Amino acid sequence: MEYRALKSDEFEAWLDHVTHVFSGGRQYFSNHWYNDPWKDFEGIRIAVDDGQIVSTVRVFIRKMYFHGEQITVGGIGEVSTRTEYRKKGIATRLLLDSIEFMESRDIAISMLHGSQRIYSIEGWEKVDRYIAQKSLIGKEQNEWNIRQVNFDDKNEVMQLSDLYHNYSQRFNGVFVRDELDYWTEWVKTESSNLWIAERNGSIEGYIAVNHRDRQLSVKEFAASDSVYIDGSDNLFFETIISDLISKLGEEEIEIDYPAPIGDGFNSPVVNKYGSTMYRVIQPTQFKEEIQQELSKALPNLMHSQTAPNAKEIQSHHIFWTTDGF
Repeated sequence: MEYRALKSDEFEAWLDHVTHVFSGGRQYFSNHWYNDPWKDFEGIRIAVDDGQIVSTVRVFIRKMYFHGEQITVGGIGEVSTRTEYRKKGIATRLLLDSIEFMESRDIAISMLHGSQRIYSIEGWEKVDRYIAQKSLIGKEQNEWNIRQVNFDDKNEVMQLSDLYHNYSQRFNGVFVRDELDYWTEWVKTESSNLWIAERNGSIEGYIAVNHRDRQLSVKEFAASDSVYIDGSDNLFFETIISDLISKLGEEEIEIDYPAPIGDGFNSPVVNKYGSTMYRVIQPTQFKEEIQQELSKALPNLMHSQTAPNAKEIQSHHIFWTTDGF
């Protein structure tokens, strides 16, 4: 068995492999490669037996916000082993290989979505995410012009990017989007149903949603500094959601959204959502005052926040599903 990085001329064979193992659409995995401005063949780790790819782990190279700072992160995704090669320790070997790769790139932390024992054994820790649920009535408003974003308008996308940065940096676990191509390729593909709230020619907020079967799921949200700082971001969130419900032709609908936004922790229903796991790779990449707490309180650090971004809420931990892999 050979363990190494994928070669560029093996990419189609790698697509064949992940499509076969996950029984999903080839286009999904292709999009996640071609729409990724930080893609790197070295980040695709493979196990090869007799010339055939039999298992793979991909490291998505990103940055994320953590206590007001930007740190490098390696997202573990597309972990897949052919059926006949499972339970042989191959995936574990690839995870260890991916850790070595991240260490070589001075990546601060690794994260993944999952809860399998294989990850906890190798040092990833579970950090809860919370989702709020409530019923809202559709209601039109006149203060903002709410419309779908135009991803072909560079100026509009740049406004979105600035808005996103200023809002999302207040949380932990949110990915940094400092490449415009990520917006016009990845975000456009993964969250095409994105609506902006505009007033006097300025975008003051936006929301991306999934709408199906009388349910609305919020994929991400942002509000301008002026809205956030004066404490009206919770009202703003419900106002634009209600207007959007009306625009979608619904009278009343069940919504779910990350609990740290929109006064979510006071919603009638708040549940733990999914499973996100983190593993510190290079402690020295963190601020000195954080380094002392990493080994004993990583989940607590993900839920808490540093002033002036701290709010009196149960958790500051968010992952926008637009960035999912």
